[in-house]
Amino acid sequence: MRKGISKVFAVALGLVLGLGACSQGSGGTTESEPEETIVVEETAATLQASTVEATEENVRLGGRTCESDGVRWLAQSGSAIEFEVDATRVAINLVGDESVENPEDLRPRFAVLLDGEVILDDTLSEYSRTIEVFAGETSRKAVVELMQLSESNSGVVGVEDIDIESYASRPIAPTSAKDLSIEFLGDSITCAYGVESLEVTDGFRTTRENFMKSYAYLTAKALDADYSAVCYSGYGIVSGWTEDGERNANGLVPSLYDVVARKFDQPWDFSTHPSDVVVINLGTNDTTYTLGDESREAEFSEGYEDFLAMVRERNPRSYIVCTLGTMDAQELYPAIEQAVERFKERTGDDRVTSYMADVMDVERDGAGAAWHPNEITQQKIADDLTYVIRELL
Repeated sequence: MRKGISKVFAVALGLVLGLGACSQGSGGTTESEPEETIVVEETAATLQASTVEATEENVRLGGRTCESDGVRWLAQSGSAIEFEVDATRVAINLVGDESVENPEDLRPRFAVLLDGEVILDDTLSEYSRTIEVFAGETSRKAVVELMQLSESNSGVVGVEDIDIESYASRPIAPTSAKDLSIEFLGDSITCAYGVESLEVTDGFRTTRENFMKSYAYLTAKALDADYSAVCYSGYGIVSGWTEDGERNANGLVPSLYDVVARKFDQPWDFSTHPSDVVVINLGTNDTTYTLGDESREAEFSEGYEDFLAMVRERNPRSYIVCTLGTMDAQELYPAIEQAVERFKERTGDDRVTSYMADVMDVERDGAGAAWHPNEITQQKIADDLTYVIRELL
């Protein structure tokens, strides 16, 4: 390391004859000012090593995250931390939950991005792991992001802290928030279940689930918006996915909306995380319960209206967009329309709208695992939703 170096310059200041001198004839003497010593300090910056926590003071928190026992947990699909850094070295210290013991294809998946480019895409298989983002002899200014790619029901990634080596007095800072914020409430479609699978016969694997290829993430990118997701595969409004047609009350998004995530029972603070737009894409799994039965469809419609009221109470100024239909669940869309219209008539709320999504064209575009939307279809969903939101705004 370089230390401050002092250079001493002795400057003898002589008087030039006839300038500033007292002359007393040819034998007079010349007086001069005394010698003056000038000291110049030249200080070089010192390389400092520091460890910082993933708090709002240091990083921007994206999506639903929470702190527990000194760990910042990325609690939902797409949850992330992002920060600007001026350093010679950056490393992120991760921790895992019990899901690191899962089979290899079922562990939580995450990505590290450096200046917007993915430099690591992996699953967490250890309870403690250090990710070296970059290291070198010279300083580098960069934007670093860590994102959870798979859904929280299959495990979550935690950030213990961040190691930094830097010459800067303040080497790390949160990136700036965007002007628009969107919240996405959904099921496996929003989670991007099986988006990277090439066979419809594939089962669920976190290694094939990638939120960065979800319509939600793609829509947010297209609109240059911040985003937050609350999504669980198999979940619905009044019933989660069921094989026998009996109501599955264990898989309901409304019952989890007020907490950070199913795995974290901490309350979510809507007042400090306002959304300009809330997108509800739920009902696909409810169809395994309603099965075309009018009384059950009415039950779904009433439950949907109740959830609209809940979303509006938590988001008093947001536009609310309701959609359904990608995985051939359009039979239940009229029940959503009815719920929206009843809610608008009852409340006078004109900031709620709905539209029916196009059914995925498997023959033309293919499909992901278990007939879920692949990358092509997810992009098409995003294009349609982006248009709808632009029209609203």
